[in-house]
Amino acid sequence: MISELIKDRQSEYVMGVSGGCDSMALLSLCLERGLKLTVCFVNYKLRKSADDEERLVREYCGERGIEVRTLYPVQKDPDNFQKWAREVRYAFYKEVYDEKRATALLLGHQQDDHLENYLMARERGSHGWYYGIQPETSHHGMRILRPLLDMRKQDTRDYCLANGVPFHDDESNFSDKYQRNRIRHALIEKADDRQIKTWLREIAEFNEGQRKKLAGFEKKYPGEKITRAQFEEEPAKEDLIRWLISRKKPDLTLSGEFVRELVRIALNSRRAVTDIGDDLQLVAEYGNIYVFEKKEKYEYVLDERKYFDTEYFAIRDMGKRIESVNVTDEDFPLTIRCWQEGDAIELRYGRKKVSRFLIDRKIPHDERYFWPVIVNSRNEVIFVPGIGCDIKHFCINANMFMLK
Repeated sequence: MISELIKDRQSEYVMGVSGGCDSMALLSLCLERGLKLTVCFVNYKLRKSADDEERLVREYCGERGIEVRTLYPVQKDPDNFQKWAREVRYAFYKEVYDEKRATALLLGHQQDDHLENYLMARERGSHGWYYGIQPETSHHGMRILRPLLDMRKQDTRDYCLANGVPFHDDESNFSDKYQRNRIRHALIEKADDRQIKTWLREIAEFNEGQRKKLAGFEKKYPGEKITRAQFEEEPAKEDLIRWLISRKKPDLTLSGEFVRELVRIALNSRRAVTDIGDDLQLVAEYGNIYVFEKKEKYEYVLDERKYFDTEYFAIRDMGKRIESVNVTDEDFPLTIRCWQEGDAIELRYGRKKVSRFLIDRKIPHDERYFWPVIVNSRNEVIFVPGIGCDIKHFCINANMFMLK
């Protein structure tokens, strides 16, 4: 499988390595094939052996001329360590991935991990659009390859022992504190080959059925949004909700109970924005239903007039009357940012709340979230696209224009 997934040996690859037998086996196999690698190691400093694992990885890579990048994150919020650890780990990988202009991120997940994901989802009654772990996915703009999914955990351990590849056993894997460990110890490690094949067949059959549904939805609903009428007529509403979510986050898994609640909200709400997780929201409004992915809001600070384009607006030296604002030296620095609750603008007929304007104009949530305003040095909102400038900054010969 390694040769099937990794075809470009001239490019740079980033690899997440923990020091365990899975990632060390993958590292050795990739070095055998002459791949150009940068290794990423995350040390959470939560176990006594963490520094030993880091030392093992550094020494192994140092002897082979492989660059190692290390992150030492500190968790500020004590809740949900697993989710936090995953987020900081992937953010770190992304930083190195972009710097190296990598072809792919390589991870050492193997078949036991694949089965664990399936059995965990089945135990919780949840699933995404795919059971188990896919050999190739994307995350935060990274192409992610998992070349070891045909190997069992014991296979990677045997490979390391047979080839003199050092590895470290994570002592937390022996505890039943986490659901994954309990499933591994109680089910997977005790399963015979016949049971393993049965689980793999169940996963394959489910995923094939989902693939066919996915193809049907893609043909039936080509746009980003579906109408309420389309949703009401769709017999497989829960699968449709899962599909809308999977277009933004293919790896996100949700319980059946939660998906049924999302269906209820979509059917019964004139306007609703519901948090799903992983910065996603289900939006039902103005006759449409869609999934919105929240991104970091922008802010630009200008010390002088500048004319430039962004994804959400453009600043020009000419435009229409409704797009104009006349700024003076006293207005600088100007801040162009997303609107906030409480923002209001002084007009000839009184004070207008930006939130009221957005509601009155029925601006969709995905546009409203990033709607820009211009704020002057006195923290006054002096311009809002669709409204225009405030009373003090109106001028027939305006010197700045914002185009939405």
